[in-house]
Parts: sequence; C-alpha cells; structure tokens
Amino acid sequence: MTEQRIRAHLHAAVFGREMTVLPVTGSTNDRCRQLAAQGAPEGTVVVAAAQTAGRGRRGRLFLSPEGGVYLSMLLRPQPGWDPGQITAMAAVAAARAVESVCHAKVGIKWVNDLYLGGKKLCGILTEGVPDAHGHLLYAVVGIGINVDTVPPEVAAIATSLTAEGYTVDRAVLTAALLDEWERLYTTGDTREVLEESRRRSVVLGRTVTVTRGDERFSARAIRINDQGHLLVETAAGETVTLFSGEVSLQL
Repeated sequence: MTEQRIRAHLHAAVFGREMTVLPVTGSTNDRCRQLAAQGAPEGTVVVAAAQTAGRGRRGRLFLSPEGGVYLSMLLRPQPGWDPGQITAMAAVAAARAVESVCHAKVGIKWVNDLYLGGKKLCGILTEGVPDAHGHLLYAVVGIGINVDTVPPEVAAIATSLTAEGYTVDRAVLTAALLDEWERLYTTGDTREVLEESRRRSVVLGRTVTVTRGDERFSARAIRINDQGHLLVETAAGETVTLFSGEVSLQL
C-alpha cells in the first residue's frame, strides 16, 4: 500500500491532497496531530500499514498489526461541529466505503465501531483541540479497519474482511474511505448521517451494557435522537440519554 497506489484510485479534492504513507508508526493520530500543530492544512492524511501504539476510546490500546487500513485525517472545521458529529459521520463514511469495495453489509455500534458478522471490524477515534472560544481549532479523525488479520487477543470479539470471506485491496479501500468522507463532510448533511446511523445500528432494540465513568448498568437501546445521542431504557423503566460514554452488546 503506497501513496502512488492510493492516489491512483482517489477522487477526493481535499482529503489526501497532503498525504503521508508509512510502513509503520506509533499512532497515525499522534503523527497527524504533530502535523496539525505545525500548521498542516485541512485534508492532511496519515496512513500506516501498522501501528505500534494505536489507541481507542478511554485510552485503550487499539491493536493494529500489519494487514489493516489505519489512517488519520486532519479537519479544521467551521464553528458548530463537535467530535461526536464528526465520529458519527466517519462511521457512515467507513461503512459506505467497505460496502462499495466488497459489498459487505456493515452495521454501526453507537457511536464509533463498525460491525460485520456480529463482531467488531473497525474502530474510530476523534480527538479535538479547542480554541479560546471553545470551537474546534482542529480535529483528528483516526479510523482503523481490520482487512487481512485479526489480532488473536481479540479474535473472540473482532473480525476482518478476509475472515468474513472478502478479498480487498487496501489501497482501493483507503481511497474509497477518503472519497466517501469528503462527500459527506463537504455537504455537512448531519440529517443524512443520522438517518443512516439509525438504519445501520446494531444496538437499537437490543440490551446493552452502559459504561459511564465508574458506573455500569444494563439497559435497552431505544432510539438515536436528532442530536445523535443514544436513548436507553433501564430495567426500572427510566429513559436515560447518553451523550458520550460506551455501550457494549450483551451477546
């Protein structure tokens, strides 16, 4: 997977115009943040064939062996965007990209994971840096898709496109992801993103475990509202709105 091979399939005008492709790095998000601090423009992309220090939400290690698509994109959004909206949009873009390349039916687990065959296929991490007024000075969106391999440590809960029977060119998938992202981000249609997030949801109507700080409880996921927040109903019949936090499926 080289820059030349990715560009051969890329149609996006902004995202990928500045691109760094590495055989291995600690974290594409960290590398992209360094470039942002140096004044890199919106649309700068860092791609790696493997990461040694990839991370997910809440600082968890995101295992990133050779054989995946690991990329980070730099955004300098207009006021009004927040990391949650960006993450939801990235999930829809990644799902569309996977389906366009290999026709796999991909679901979204609110708010930052893609699922295929009942297991996690992709993780997304958005990290924002605010300015003095609380608006995003810039944001870095990291996306990791398991293409060829699944780390054995998480094989019980994760899958890859190859494991599900799909043969994928990683350069083609990377280009498709950037194209789908730019199409959504340029239009800024959050309603379209919300509608698709609901259609693709793998949690709505199901029992989930909610983690908020030190609190954990079971609830049934009932709705994603117009702000992209997840509404769950507890065993006591109370409706709780989740603005952030984490949900896991009870299998």
